[in-house]
Amino acid sequence: MPAFNRFDICEAHAVLEWDYNVGGWLRERPSNRRRMEATAVQLHRMQFRPAPTLSYEALSENGKAIYHALRRSYNLPR
Repeated sequence: MPAFNRFDICEAHAVLEWDYNVGGWLRERPSNRRRMEATAVQLHRMQFRPAPTLSYEALSENGKAIYHALRRSYNLPR
């Protein structure tokens, strides 16, 4: 299994929320439901600042693997 770094994880979570949010947040993510806040709020607290060019296509191979694993774990459509 490849090693994932913090940026891969943060970027994958950000892009997933952008792609699947309803009303600005990803309701399928347990942490979002528990805190009643978006992933973006949590990432901001971690001082993560996404690049303006961030998108699924810009994710690293590891980032894409994380994205797909999250999508599957939340039972989101393709």
